[in-house]
Amino acid sequence: MRGLCFLAVGLASQLAAATLGAAEVRVAVGLFLPPYVIADEWRGMEYDIVRRALELEGHTIVPQPTYLARVAKDLEHGAVDAAMPVQVRAGAKEFYSEPHIQYQNFAITLRSSNLELRKIGDLAGRSVVAFQEASRYLGPEFEAMAKANPNYREEAKQVVQPILLFHGRTEVVVADRYIFNWFAASPEVRQKVDVTQPLRFHPLFPPTDYRVAFRDEGLRDAFNRGLKRLRDSGEYQRIMDNYDRTLTAALPK
Repeated sequence: MRGLCFLAVGLASQLAAATLGAAEVRVAVGLFLPPYVIADEWRGMEYDIVRRALELEGHTIVPQPTYLARVAKDLEHGAVDAAMPVQVRAGAKEFYSEPHIQYQNFAITLRSSNLELRKIGDLAGRSVVAFQEASRYLGPEFEAMAKANPNYREEAKQVVQPILLFHGRTEVVVADRYIFNWFAASPEVRQKVDVTQPLRFHPLFPPTDYRVAFRDEGLRDAFNRGLKRLRDSGEYQRIMDNYDRTLTAALPK
């Protein structure tokens, strides 16, 4: 009888621990990043991966939308439990996940401009519109170019980038290919400019790994476990492929 009591207490403790372990995770989510994050519907290539990785470990994502420049600051100030997308910062107190997504940035030009861009230094003196925080994310050489170039600017709302490029109001856009194509295919842009103009995507940048940063190490570890399960099951690739097909179908022909 005594053994049964201990068994019952042990099972109850395990159930209580499991219940306490399940959490609503407040995540600072960078805005204006479709198809990675489609904030008005709370879905997207990256968002779905983070949501599912947490769900597989019993947690629920509670998105806290903010500008990309603020996601790390909101976590640092304790306003949220996690932040995405981020890169590892030297000396930071947060706990970083394994890379969960990879962005591929390009220097994008109109083919009609005949610009030859083979290295970051070729952007010097050119009119360049990059995404917010690009000068921090794309390495020291790009940062130096941005600081020295009076014609360089960054835009929080990347829907502006294809409008400026197709209008001929900037020579170069620096953006992830998926994000640029998403906005170029949107009605807001297609009503204003001719998006059928041929483009060139200059591969000046290596792929950029992004992570989720957490305040709690245990929650970070749980996310990593969920992310591994997501990859191992094939669901990760299915999420990526689904958005890739959708975007390809929406692009101007």
